[in-house]
Order: sequence, then structure tokens, then C-alpha cells
Amino acid sequence: MLDTEVPVLVVGGGGCGLAASAFLSDAGVRHLVVERRESTSVLPRAHYLNQRTMEIFRQHGIADDVYQVGAPLANMSEIAWYTSLGGDGPLDARELHRMDAFGGGSTAGPYAADSTGPSTNLPQHRLEPLLRRHAEQRAPSSLLFHHEMEEFTQDEDGVTARITDRSTGETGVVRARYLLGADGGRGIGSSLGVPMDGAGGGFTIISVHFSADLSRWWGGDAVLMTHIISPDGEVSVVVASGPRWGLASDEWALHFRVHSEAAVDLGTEAITARVRDLLKLPEDLDIRIHHVSEYRPEAVVAESFRGGRVFLAGDAAHRQPPAAGGGLNTAIQDAHNLAWKLAAVLDGRAGDALLDTYESERLPAAARNVRWSMACLRNYGSLFASLGQAPGRPEATRAGFQELLSDTPIGETRRAVAREVFETQRIEYQAHDIELGFHYATGAVLPDGTPPPPRDPMGATYHPLTRPGHRLPHAWLRHGGDRVSTHDLVGAGTGFVLITGPLSETWEIAAKKAADAHRVELTVIPVESRPSASGHWDAEGTWAEVCGIGEDGAVLVRPDQHVAWRSPHAGPSAELELDAALRRLFGRSDAATAGR
Repeated sequence: MLDTEVPVLVVGGGGCGLAASAFLSDAGVRHLVVERRESTSVLPRAHYLNQRTMEIFRQHGIADDVYQVGAPLANMSEIAWYTSLGGDGPLDARELHRMDAFGGGSTAGPYAADSTGPSTNLPQHRLEPLLRRHAEQRAPSSLLFHHEMEEFTQDEDGVTARITDRSTGETGVVRARYLLGADGGRGIGSSLGVPMDGAGGGFTIISVHFSADLSRWWGGDAVLMTHIISPDGEVSVVVASGPRWGLASDEWALHFRVHSEAAVDLGTEAITARVRDLLKLPEDLDIRIHHVSEYRPEAVVAESFRGGRVFLAGDAAHRQPPAAGGGLNTAIQDAHNLAWKLAAVLDGRAGDALLDTYESERLPAAARNVRWSMACLRNYGSLFASLGQAPGRPEATRAGFQELLSDTPIGETRRAVAREVFETQRIEYQAHDIELGFHYATGAVLPDGTPPPPRDPMGATYHPLTRPGHRLPHAWLRHGGDRVSTHDLVGAGTGFVLITGPLSETWEIAAKKAADAHRVELTVIPVESRPSASGHWDAEGTWAEVCGIGEDGAVLVRPDQHVAWRSPHAGPSAELELDAALRRLFGRSDAATAGR
């Protein structure tokens, strides 16, 4: 595969690059993926897959496989905070708080109503092999692991990359029209001279992937993650990592923080002892260490996501602390946004300006997620203070916990105060609107002048609507004997969908002409208000509440399930309006403009 030419070269075979490969294949784009590692990740670091990501996986036929091995909602619907897991001291194994999370418990109603499927939990070392299988099934021989891009240059027609097979030392040249940098920030962005804005690196996180039977100490079958806030001043978090879940989980990921300059013994014996000490587990418990890694969290966003014919995605474009679990989800959504646009330009349906919308849409979305993650992280400062932590003063910290957990009036008051503060951490674990409510204010969208929905400052309350730039709201429809989502109306390829009211004749004529003129697949789907023998109808009335159009209106949906344009009614110039909308979306000065 070296010394070859492809339309798109993807550098990086992690979650972002592998997802991009699957999406590009579904869009009909031939491509090559090169990954410097011999195989997929062995680390369970990234693990939470939110509802928007699972909707994307559903669209591309990946979700069922993820759900088959991921954590069921019943085993990830609670987050717990404890002083330790084990131990028999008066301050050991004390539950500090417990919170419903990710669509479980008290959050179940809106999460279930607003999306086709639940969030799930699948650690990176299990997700990446699954994504690799899907990518290889779609594009056999197009994934080159243990291959490294040494350097690249670009000109006005494409990118030339020098690739080395790390197994043999053989070097070749790949010529591509475009390059997608999903290399985790290892060099493509810096080669472009793109700075990363933000902060980070002030401390180091040690991550330990280990096996042990923790069922005796774990907080229950519904708990996915337990934060340990010790009266000794230590802070860590343990996450169930499968392959079974809940109390039956066999593997775990323990993350703890150390000073960036601290020397830490990462040997198996020392790390095993550290796991026992942090969690207060007995000496006779069998603990098997799989992998130990370290990293310095950052909160940074690239100043640009595009440099000529090179695009940055995932960690190459933005990196955030693990709080709120947005890193991998944002990366997959980057790839989803870009794939259909590359396809449209490569086959000549769109002008190069469409590719500029990748940055104008995804950079603000990524920046928002990074800021939110930092807000979640900073909020722990208030939480620690409410519990009585006194940094650098271990005796004062222990005394503060003793008072907090005492059977006294002041202890009761302090616990009540702490509960109030704990509940503010719902910005991390109940961020329903942060996960579904993001929208594109500019880009491949045509604003209609309507105001944005109200925003919940705590990030929980999501308002579904078809305002251009927003994700298409999910609503269940009936089609014959089947129950289908509005999301299911948008296929995995590059086609657009025009969802209309029951008076659709004008739009069907307009869509036929526009599809022919712009060489785009454009499917018209009327949604009836009454049972229909062959069409779709709004049996539950949900679509009527969110569609924002009249019976003769239309909503134009992009291949990535975002609303591009809408018309409340079909006026006398409906044909011209739809034609003009597609022309502007595709960044074309005239219908005959070819892609570059």
C-alpha cells in the first residue's frame, strides 16, 4: 500500500481515526489509515460514550455491537463518593454521596425521550478493536498499523506524505487530495504551525489498569465510578472496566493525581502497593496489574482546525481533562462532521468552501466542551472544601473529616451543606444539554432568524427543535408496522433528507429539480398526522411538538443529522428557495462548479 494515491489519508488509528475510516467508507470515499502503533490501545482511559455518539454509531451500523459489550444502563446509572473502598477504621468505607447519572434513576425520563438509545460505557481498549473491525470490513487493506508518517508537504492540488513501515523499515510515498490528522497531537498540528490555546500540564495523572474481585467493597450493581476522597488528603477515582459489569466487573481503572515534578515508582510491586493503600484493600486480595500509564491533562484547543488540505480532529485539535467525558465523544463527532463534506467536495458536488465549515462548526463546539470540562474539574475545589480538605495540612484535613462524619449537630449540618455542594456536580454527570444541545451558529447552515432556545446554566435541560444548525430532534414515527426514529430517516451515506408536513406535493417537485441540478441524493419524507398505509405518521405526537413547520413546511437535514435549512411554509418560490439553499450549503457559485 506504500507508493500509492488516495483521496484521503488518515493519520492516526485511535478512536477518532478508526471512526473516520468507517464514516468515510459509508460516504464512498476511498482512503488510507496509517497508525504508528502495532495495534489498538491497551489502555482503558477513555470510556464514556454519550447519547449523541451512540446516535452516530446507530446511523452507521455500529451501535448494536457497542451495546452488546458495553455497560448496560443499569450498571452505570450511579456515581458514588467514598472515603475508601475498604478498611475498618472509623472513617473508612464511609459513603459521602451518591448521584444518578447518564440517564439512570431520576434522569431516565428526558434521556429516554430525547434520543434513540442510552449512553454506554466501553473502555478504549475494548472500543478501538471493535471500531477497527468495522473499518476493516468496510475498507479491507486500507488500515496500516505499525506504519508511521515521517513527514508531509502540501501544494495546491494535494498532500504528499512519506510513510515508513516500522516492521520492515520500508519507506514509501502516499499522495492524497486531503489529509486528516487524528494523531493525538503528536506532530501534524505543530508541523502546520497551529498553536494550541489554553492551559494544562500542572499535574500528572497515573492510570492503573488492574484486575481484582472488588464485589465485596463496591457500592452496588448500579455504580460505574467511585471517587475516593480520603481523610488522609488523597484523591482518586475507580472506574469499572468490564468485561462484565456492576458487581461482576473483573477489571478496573484507578486514576490518581501526583505533582508534575514528583518521582513515582511505576513498577508492578510499587503500583500494587499503591492500589491497596489508596483503596484500603486487604493484603490477601489478589490484584493483577495489566498496564500503568501517566499523562498530564490539558485544556487546549487549536487556533485552527484546517491548514490548506490538512484537517485536525480529536486530540490533535482539542484536548480536555477527563471530567465530563467529552474528549472521545467530541473526536468522533469531529469525524462525523467532516466525512460527508469531504465526499461532497471530492465528487464535485460542492466547492472548497464547504470544507471551511468544518472549522467554523467544530471549533466552537470543541471549545465549549473543553470549557465545560474545566468547569467540572474546578467545581471539585468547592466540593473538597465543603468536606474539610485543607491542602498541605493533613492533621487539619483529618480533623475536618472527623467532624463531618461525627454524630453531632455540627456534623449533621456539615453533611447537609456537603450534599448541596455534591449536587452541583450534576454539571458533570447529568449534562444532557451539553451532550445533545450543541448547535452550529455558522457554517453549512442557513439561519432563519429565530432565536436559540433557553439554556440551562447547569447544562441539564435540553430543548429539542429544528432550528437550523441544531441536531435533528429525535421523535418516534410509525412506518407501516415499524416504529422508526426521525434519525433513521437519514442514511449512513451522503444523502440529504427533506422532512415535510403532509402537504408535500410542492416540495416533492422542488426536491426532484434540486436533486438533479446539484447531483445530490435528496429524499422527501412527508410526515402525516394520521395513519398512513405506506408513509410515515406521527403516532405519538412528538414530531408535531418539535418540528417547527406547518403542514406545508419542510426541514432540510444534512447527512450528519443536523438541520441545514427549514421553511415553515411552501410559498410560491419554494423551488427557488430550495435550490438557493443547496447552492449556498455546497459553497458553489453556480450549479456546474466542480470540486477542487
